[in-house]
Amino acid sequence: MKNFYTCFLVLLSMLCWAQETDSIKGNTSWAVSTGAEYGTVLPTNIHLESYPNRGYTGYSFQFLKQATGAKDWEKLYNYPQYGIGFFAFDFLENKQMGSPFAVYGIYNAKIKQWGKLKWSHHINFGISFNSNPFDLENRYYNTSVGSKTNMFISVGTGLYYEMGKHFDLGLNLKFNHLSNGSLKIPNKGLNSVAPQLSLVYYPERVTIKRDDSVTTNNKKYNTLEFSVFAGRKDAFYKGERRDEIKLYDGFDYSIYGTEAFYLRQYSAKSAYGIGIGITKDEEYNNTMYVSDSTLYQKKRFSHSQLLFSVIPTYRLMIGNLYVNVGAGYYAFKKTTKYDKTAFFQRIGLQYQFTDRLFASFGINAYDFHVANYLEWKLGYTFSKKARK
Repeated sequence: MKNFYTCFLVLLSMLCWAQETDSIKGNTSWAVSTGAEYGTVLPTNIHLESYPNRGYTGYSFQFLKQATGAKDWEKLYNYPQYGIGFFAFDFLENKQMGSPFAVYGIYNAKIKQWGKLKWSHHINFGISFNSNPFDLENRYYNTSVGSKTNMFISVGTGLYYEMGKHFDLGLNLKFNHLSNGSLKIPNKGLNSVAPQLSLVYYPERVTIKRDDSVTTNNKKYNTLEFSVFAGRKDAFYKGERRDEIKLYDGFDYSIYGTEAFYLRQYSAKSAYGIGIGITKDEEYNNTMYVSDSTLYQKKRFSHSQLLFSVIPTYRLMIGNLYVNVGAGYYAFKKTTKYDKTAFFQRIGLQYQFTDRLFASFGINAYDFHVANYLEWKLGYTFSKKARK
């Protein structure tokens, strides 16, 4: 799980618009940043709504590095800052929620600058620890998180003012999110919003000067890829007589399958295409029922049913890292009242170890916001032809 969250940082952090191309004069730069925020936990479920005070404080420390343009993707994405950070929550009057802290990767990009005043945005992604999960025995009823370990996502935007050669003072508006990708139910997510005051220290500033002479590799390719994937999820009983069993009682299920994609590159950053897949989902092939106040499961079909999917996909390319975003449909899925919809969405990070071999990590979701499962993928590029 830790490896997945670390890799997935790049997936979210690169979903941004590139600015006009610049070149950098000077040496590679690093910086450190500290921040403090006071905000509120959003009342996104009935248990959070019952809290009289949802205020919290947060504290961050970040180590940042300035991209120099040594690689093509750094030029394409306007020489961003990237690095690693640490964040700690203090829920003040709601200590029963735990004291989660996060380790995460960082992507910062400048949007606009007016003299010494800069407007930037940031995307952070990592893993958090030490949450208090939903636990009936210990009388912790908050359904926001079902596990001690969760994904940590933070996005925000803000203004920074250059105070001399070494310091920037920043004021940001942040949104934070904790969830586990449905590895453990419940997983409604814990969301918070806050203004943040930050101070950034630069031992040596890097001077950025516009340069229109930057060149990149303009070759474009059509590719044919095959892969196998697997995942795991926690599902709970939603049928009748639920009051006879524990809340969120259910079973763990495995998912695995194979896919083929054809993609056409149309710029140095982007490609689009379509894929087909065959999936075996144990949750779909089993059903749960209650008898004698006990939850059981049984086979839903006499023979296991496979799911056939069609998946239009967009790809964002950053060197050997690809961000894949798709929306698919299970063409022949038989659905009943408590089944998940036949439409699904996915977002994943693919890394090319060689020109042919790749691995991918991603999230499969439905209704555009509910995580279904995390998927791990290994694949091979059978055809890669340059476009004329």
